[in-house]
This record gives sequence, C-alpha cells and structure tokens, in this order.
Amino acid sequence: MRTLIVLASIMAGLAVTTADAQTPDKAPRTSLGHPDLQANWTNESTTRLERPLEMGKRLILTEEETREADKGSIFRPAMRVNGQPRTSFITNPSNGRVPPLKPGAEPDPRYYTLKPGEKVTDGPELQAVDDRCILPIGSNAGPVMLPLPNNSNYQIVQTKDYVVILVEMIHDARIVRLNSRHRTDGQRPYLGDSIGWWEGETLVIETTNFPPEQMFRGSWVNLKITERFTRVRKDRLLYRFTVEDPTKWEKPWSGEYEFRPSTSPIDEYACREGEVSMPAMLLAARRREAAGLE
Repeated sequence: MRTLIVLASIMAGLAVTTADAQTPDKAPRTSLGHPDLQANWTNESTTRLERPLEMGKRLILTEEETREADKGSIFRPAMRVNGQPRTSFITNPSNGRVPPLKPGAEPDPRYYTLKPGEKVTDGPELQAVDDRCILPIGSNAGPVMLPLPNNSNYQIVQTKDYVVILVEMIHDARIVRLNSRHRTDGQRPYLGDSIGWWEGETLVIETTNFPPEQMFRGSWVNLKITERFTRVRKDRLLYRFTVEDPTKWEKPWSGEYEFRPSTSPIDEYACREGEVSMPAMLLAARRREAAGLE
C-alpha cells in the first residue's frame, strides 16, 4: 500500500508527452525536454542471461535456431538487439557467461543463517522473499531486470525529479531519484538504492546498497549495477547493464537487450490475496512434526 501511495503521488506530476514525431536518432520528448521512455514494456523472451555452453562465443542465433526459439509463442520470441536474434543477454565476457568469482572470493552471506535445529518451515519469516510476496523470483524486478515466462511487464513513469519503474509481478515500484546521491544512512531498501541522470538520449541508473535478500550472483554487500535505457525506436527500448563488485569479480561484466511494447497495460498481481501456498507449507510441516516424521 505504501508503495502504491508513493507511486500515485509521483504519477500525479506525470510529464505530458509532446506530439513530436520520432526520428531515427532522437526519441520523442516529454514536456520537460527529456527523452520519453514512458510506456508499457515487456522483456519476455526465450533468450536468457547466460549463453548455452555449446554456443561458445557466438552472439547471433542461426536462422534455424531463431525459428526454433520463436515458434513457442509470439509473446516470448528470441531477444533481438538492432534486429539481431541474440544467444544471450551477456555480451561481455564474450562467452556470454557470468564470470567465475575471483580466486579466494566467496559468495556474500545470506540474510539469514539457520541456527542448529532450525528449519525454514519454522515460520513465515524464514521463507524466501518471493513466497512472502516481497520480491519476485529471478531478479524480475531488477536490477538486472530479467524476464520470466510470465508477468514480465513494466511501466515507466517520468517526472522532473523521479523515474518510476513499476513491475507487474508483485507490483514492485522502483523509485529512481534523479540528480541525487546514494544514501549514507546504512539502510538497504528492497530493490536497492537507485539514482539516475541523463546522458544525452540515455537514462543512466546506478544502484547500490542492495539488501541481503536480493543477492545477485553471489554479491550484495559491494554490488553496483549500472543500467542504461535508450529509446532507439518507437517500439524498442535498448537496455544495457553493467555489474560490478571488485571483491567478487576481476572486472565488471555486462550485457544488453531490447524491451518491446507490451500488448496490454500492467495487470493486477494478487500475490497476498488468496495466497495458500505458505500456510499450506507451514501446516504440512506441523503435521509432519506431530506425526514424528521430523
């Protein structure tokens, strides 16, 4: 509810899009003069963050692979960038894979370590954040924003001081403070601490201060993710990302893909209403304990 109230107040100051026609090298403008990224977008795709090992350093799908990737659903085609069907989102390193941790590095600690004799079914507080309807699975809300087979739809809202990325799944709203600084109060909000600025046609968003529940590929303590959004066509939004943590990887790694327009507005995602999986899991655990099975 608090997130929706904040979003509603920000949307009240929504910048009105001008009627300027889009040119190949310049996106339409908002009334504030910034490139207009506002729309309902989707990144649902059969392409994934990492490239299959057998594809090696090959970035582009063959015609046969493209037909195979596209045939499942018109809503989940192979991801294109500038018309090229891609084998992965990651472009650097060239093998399209998340690089291994540097020698001696270990994944950051999880937000909660079970005590001796403790089980994840002892209470709702020990369940995963997606089961608790706090964050979607698989970094769907980002950053890095990664697609799932469903509900991978987003709405971007721009105002003078903020950009809001509303995510369909669980209705997460990432609020980006423009021309601001990262917080220094030690707080690590869900979805991290995002600040942004404009570099020509591109919105740059830098996120730090990730919470431990949002570990990404073994990193959250010193994790920094930089995203770049550029409206390259009326129906395409180029998304580029760079992942950094000098305590985990020898150098940053990065990738890109293109959002395309969603076929419908953001749908209601009722995660808590009528939710039965968590009560059912906890009830099953209590019955097993009563029967002496645990």
